Amino acid sequence: MAASGVWAGDKMPAQSRGKTVAVLIALVVAVAAGVGGGYLLWGRATDWYAVKNPATLPAGAENDLVRYGRDLVINTAELIGRGASDPALAYAGNDLKCTNCHINAGLKPFAAPFVSTYASYPLMVDDRVITLPERINGCMTRSMNGRPMPEDSREMEAIIAYIRYLGVGTPEGVRVAGMGLMPLPPPAEAPSAARGQAAFEATCVRCHGGDGQGTLGVPPLWGDGSFNAAAGMADLRMAAAFIRVNMPWGVNYLDPLLSGQQAWDLAAFIDQKPRPPRPAGSLPGD
Repeated sequence: MAASGVWAGDKMPAQSRGKTVAVLIALVVAVAAGVGGGYLLWGRATDWYAVKNPATLPAGAENDLVRYGRDLVINTAELIGRGASDPALAYAGNDLKCTNCHINAGLKPFAAPFVSTYASYPLMVDDRVITLPERINGCMTRSMNGRPMPEDSREMEAIIAYIRYLGVGTPEGVRVAGMGLMPLPPPAEAPSAARGQAAFEATCVRCHGGDGQGTLGVPPLWGDGSFNAAAGMADLRMAAAFIRVNMPWGVNYLDPLLSGQQAWDLAAFIDQKPRPPRPAGSLPGD
């Protein structure tokens, strides 16, 4: 061995080589275990979309408000639609339900979920600050083709309480993955209403009917009972993005049935159909 401690001619005794190899193996195993453990912990992210059932909440005025909010989201047409039993509560002017777009009562990823909504508002939109009540009333006047709910009404307070409940524990001011709609690349070909009609007849008629007016529990896609021309779904881009990963019923973003082009074509077919006009002074999109 040289005075430097390096083995002459780079030759190391077999015993020392064995010890070195053992140390290297131990280091590799330790690093692999650490990295693997890190990925394991990273993969244990909170499932913000796990079903929450306010029926299990204890009795109390605040929890009753949460429960009422969920009922309004699921049974919108019956409770505050144009056929509401109490005419004073007929804020919505069509036959849609909030959960028709906010699927699974606001808990389906990339179906305009509510999970990060409460933590995201107030929100700056086009150089204007929008409050959550204003955003909800945007839906009421456009998607629901109705009139604004008073901000101090029990119905507004209930919907906000339910949205807040779904977001308990979520990061403040951050939209968790799965919020909004899944981005859809531009179509390879210009969207075609003719191709969209063929796709509609093959895929959508079973639930929405040949006339697009829906069947029991399924919303109308055009006509007086549907969203108006200012609604988000009247925007070709938003409609296509929603259709792509949410239709037909039961699919999700992990396993869509329709191609991107089919989604664009279906949106073109649906959005060219007649519907209530844009309310005076309204801005496009929800």
